[in-house]
Amino acid sequence: MKTDFKFSNLCGTVYRKGNVVFTPDGNSIISPVGNRVTVFDLVNNKSETLPFENKRDIRRLALSPNGNLLLSVDELGQTLLVNFRKRTVLHYFNLKDKVRDIVFSPDGRYFAAALGRNVQVWHSPGYVREFAPFVLHRTYAAHYDDVTSVSWSPDSRFFVTAGKDMVAKVFSVDPIEGFVPATLTGHRHAVVSAWFARDMRAVYTVSADGAVCVRRFRLQGVDENLTFGEFPIVTSDSDDDEEKPRTIWYTESRHYAQQSARVHSAAFNWATNLMVLGFTNGVFGIWEMPDFNL
Repeated sequence: MKTDFKFSNLCGTVYRKGNVVFTPDGNSIISPVGNRVTVFDLVNNKSETLPFENKRDIRRLALSPNGNLLLSVDELGQTLLVNFRKRTVLHYFNLKDKVRDIVFSPDGRYFAAALGRNVQVWHSPGYVREFAPFVLHRTYAAHYDDVTSVSWSPDSRFFVTAGKDMVAKVFSVDPIEGFVPATLTGHRHAVVSAWFARDMRAVYTVSADGAVCVRRFRLQGVDENLTFGEFPIVTSDSDDDEEKPRTIWYTESRHYAQQSARVHSAAFNWATNLMVLGFTNGVFGIWEMPDFNL
């Protein structure tokens, strides 16, 4: 009698918590289901539960831009590195704290994890089993309270964080001459999320009370309309000394989502400039940025 059973699918279990992730082609959704991961095929109307499990309920998922690597993080920070194409676990790792957000950079070279009040940037591991695939790039002391989200710039050189201390901060992955980490203030409640615009000429921030701010930057003494990340050298009139101009951030406009409930989750799509806000009463809305058109 044959008794070599293999796990096929998981039935009767529903979504509990965590984020959902689209595959790069947009045809499937990856969702945590308890301590397992289920892939929903939106085209063929099928579902598949992957043959591995975390020790606790999954809190965050992150998929690499090419769709090869999947990070599955549970409530205690235990992380599984998965070859998503082959459905195999490559490595087990402990981030040693609760992870509120984890996301790969657009170029796939790094991933950032929000751990308490700090953000850790790690080098992306390879697609094969290694002795120590996780290599820490740098730890950023970000906020005075827990970091709620991390979002990368399109060029993968910068990332913006949001925190419960009512501010958002802009960091560079590596030190850049002329750049100083910026603190974006003005919210009266915890900042739920923040993102760079696709052209990197603005940063959008949203807080729990439904306030949405459009932040712009300018360089002191420079009148050109530059993309963020360009730091030209300015020559002083009094002498021939060359210096980097100071980056100044300001709030261009402020909008409010007219809802009686608080913002629970938020997402932004670069390709369409659409922002989605989910509220605690079960309602969600879609707005077009930067004009905040419903």
